[in-house]
Amino acid sequence: MVVTAALRDSGSFGDHVTLGSSGGFSQMGAVEDITKRRWEVWDAAGIPTVTRRAFKDAMTFPTGPVYVAYASQALEAANVEGTIQAAHAPHMGLAPDARVIHAIWDALLNAEAPLLVCGPDIAAAGAEDEVLALAERLALPVATGFFDYGSFPAHHPNCVGTVETVSEEAYDVVCCIGYRQNARGNPTDLRFGKAGTIIGIGHDPAQLGNTFPLDIALCADVRHALSAINASWKDAHAKLPHLARRGAALRAGGGERVKQQRDEAMARASDRPIHPNYLAHLAGKVLPEGTIVVSESFRNADHLMPFGFDKDLWRLIRTFGGSLGHGIGAAIGAQLGAPERPVVCSLGDGAVMYSASGFWTMARYGLPILTIVWNNLNYQTVRTNFHTFGGEMAKQKKYPEVYLGDPEIDFVMLARSQGIEGAEVREPQALESALRRGVDAITAGEPYLLDVRVATVGTGADSTWHQRFKLRG
Repeated sequence: MVVTAALRDSGSFGDHVTLGSSGGFSQMGAVEDITKRRWEVWDAAGIPTVTRRAFKDAMTFPTGPVYVAYASQALEAANVEGTIQAAHAPHMGLAPDARVIHAIWDALLNAEAPLLVCGPDIAAAGAEDEVLALAERLALPVATGFFDYGSFPAHHPNCVGTVETVSEEAYDVVCCIGYRQNARGNPTDLRFGKAGTIIGIGHDPAQLGNTFPLDIALCADVRHALSAINASWKDAHAKLPHLARRGAALRAGGGERVKQQRDEAMARASDRPIHPNYLAHLAGKVLPEGTIVVSESFRNADHLMPFGFDKDLWRLIRTFGGSLGHGIGAAIGAQLGAPERPVVCSLGDGAVMYSASGFWTMARYGLPILTIVWNNLNYQTVRTNFHTFGGEMAKQKKYPEVYLGDPEIDFVMLARSQGIEGAEVREPQALESALRRGVDAITAGEPYLLDVRVATVGTGADSTWHQRFKLRG
């Protein structure tokens, strides 16, 4: 991402300028901690060079946001012409060291208790086919990162869930591919302490061995690295007994896991309020093939949705930092970037209020996005974290500022006031038809919103306590 802004002189004349940093402060300093690189442009002739450089740096692995501030004197200069040339990220090396590739292949081929951990670098590099080939050929169990259901097909037999939920058993080989750890700032970050060999492959050296140690670390384009590893496969390897045993166990266990998830969701079909698992199950059944889901919630039951790599499967977009506020804007960006694909903005009721003005943008520019509000009248993630902390909050079931009722927010009215039609869904029997109306709307080229009342789940779910206060009376 390239972020741009104007820059005003706050020293030569007035030092408290409008829409600019005051004297003694710097716009560069304000963004330093949250951007990859940043520049100021004072000479109009330099605008093409710096703009091209910004896009090149933003796209170069490891990718990240960059910032350019164009000074007023550059923007207002007269009789200056220039051409901004297209920018391309430099290619990373195509041929990783053969000895490193052999060491990784040998470890994975001969592992008796391996684990493959997949992360977002796989999609960034376009390495979906390569990681599937590796996992399937070597019968590797696969875990994904924190709520990162887009890094490996969720319903694939080899998928065993998120890495935070897998056991800390004594794996003989753990191979992390493009994995960005969601660290908690405590000793649990030191993962896989009992593993015999830990391998890391990725685009960002800061993600390789900075927390738990690695025996083999390969900083490389993930697609090229996996292609080199897969090139070691021989047909005779398919006859190795330990691969056949593990593959059969994964197929049996994976099929049972998917069936159990489906059965559990259907068992909630008559729950009122609607259970999140049932909503996720029906969404997977009703929404179109190839849907892009922009998810801004940790309780949306994303794990039940048909995310995968094939063009007819869904793709997931979400942040990795755990903060709120990006969802509506990210859905708009996803629809503009992939105008031929259905886009669903999936977010909690608390998240809506960070950026609800984006509904107006959807309406103004005719962006056919289906927004599904998982409305549980709660900042549920915050509540469960409060409960985990224990103490008086957990004892009394009083969690400050997490209950979002009294008054309840009318999200349909909020969307309609900005030009988007929608509907409330309160009964489970009405859910499937409501989802189909939403699909009809976006198929016709119009945005639509569904406000679905879902049940609170997890610790403290029955609490509606909130501090009552009125300024007068």
